Amino acid sequence: MERKLTAIMFTDIVGYSKIMSTNEKRGLELLDYQNELVLPIVQNFNGKILKRMGDAFFVDFSSSINAIECAVEIQKALKKHNTNKDFEKKLLLRIGLHIGDVFIKEGDLFGEGINVAARLEPLAEPGGICMSQAFYESVKVKSDFSAVRIGDVALKNILSKYTIYKIPSFYAEDYVEPVGNDEIDEFQIDYKIKNIKKLPPPSRGIVETSLIGIPSYVGLMLITMFLTFMILDDNQIGKQEITNPKKLILELKKPKNKTISYIKTLLYDETRNLIDTIKIESTNDSIVKIIRKDINRIILNGDINYNNELIKSFSFSEKFKEEIKTYQLSKDPSLEGRMIVGEIFQGSIKEIPDSVFDTFMIASPSLLFDSIKNPIHYIVLILSILTYTLTSIKITFEDIRDVDKVLGYFVKQMGFKKPIQLDKQLVYKPTLLQVFLWGSSKIRARVDGNAIYLIGNIAIIKKLEKMFKSYEV
Repeated sequence: MERKLTAIMFTDIVGYSKIMSTNEKRGLELLDYQNELVLPIVQNFNGKILKRMGDAFFVDFSSSINAIECAVEIQKALKKHNTNKDFEKKLLLRIGLHIGDVFIKEGDLFGEGINVAARLEPLAEPGGICMSQAFYESVKVKSDFSAVRIGDVALKNILSKYTIYKIPSFYAEDYVEPVGNDEIDEFQIDYKIKNIKKLPPPSRGIVETSLIGIPSYVGLMLITMFLTFMILDDNQIGKQEITNPKKLILELKKPKNKTISYIKTLLYDETRNLIDTIKIESTNDSIVKIIRKDINRIILNGDINYNNELIKSFSFSEKFKEEIKTYQLSKDPSLEGRMIVGEIFQGSIKEIPDSVFDTFMIASPSLLFDSIKNPIHYIVLILSILTYTLTSIKITFEDIRDVDKVLGYFVKQMGFKKPIQLDKQLVYKPTLLQVFLWGSSKIRARVDGNAIYLIGNIAIIKKLEKMFKSYEV
């Protein structure tokens, strides 16, 4: 790769795209006139053409004095050529001048010098010259020309502002301005891509994102389950607390004593009928859930307590009676009733309620396994990984002017906001619509010569790449 600090001149025929779209023959004639008039002047001032892009020249000068004098001479020569010609036959150029680093690799131009010079040229008047302050300072006392200080301006897709100077147009007569880039619609966009190269992931590729995303997704599922248990927990008998449903149903079908018979009478008629008609071997989770809810109801309503004469007649151990007194002092009838039910149906219902954490630890493995069977989780996980996986591509154009023309247009078409400058990159933030369509990922872009480096999630970058290719001529 060749690198050097040099004076750069960028020239462009005014309105050339419009001329070619309406009168191709005339456009080709203008190219011939430009070659005939401009190239000899460039050679006379020891200029070296680094790259030709249709109607545009990138010219390298070892001396900034040579560059400015060459630019002025070109405009004078063109003015003489255009004298007494109809407007459509006139050859008008804009010229941009700058001093900066230039990198040349395999015929492509990169570097700050290329970026700035190409974006100064559109700011020049037709038949005029625009230069950066760095260039102006290097020639202001060494050459005879008159330039006007314009001030600080933001150059398209350039991070820093530049102070610019202009040599006004060499023409007094009227001229027609070409169509600006912002007014070009999708049917007028034409450009040529040299190549599109996929680059290594800038920070997190799909493997790294998967290694983070899959455990995070599983963790999120577990947290959601735990919060659900907390919200639903109200000291009721949990799903796992009926430890032997078949034994419980059998005891309710054929009560062993008056106490069990009494508890059965407190249940809803529908629950009793279900218990009486169901076969023990047909017991399933749905039936257990119905019975559990009904038992929870009579416990929470305080229908069962030790002061009930029938239950008091039941032969409880002295230790159990002391524990009952403790619950009575706490004035929590649900705990008292729960303990009694647990004692009556020993081996079928836990006397002490499971904590939220205990219920979660018991139930979460089976719930997680059931969730894994659901394909919707795989869809959500894949979409999440694609949303947060970053990829990077480099798009190299044949013409440096196409960089500005298509980058802003296509990003805007996808619904992103105007870029902000961050960490020496252009950052395009998504609108609310894009958040829903593509996730909340941003697009980061860096422009270098006739290349664009794009960083974003896979879906967005692939969409942009497809759009670039579909409009390519």
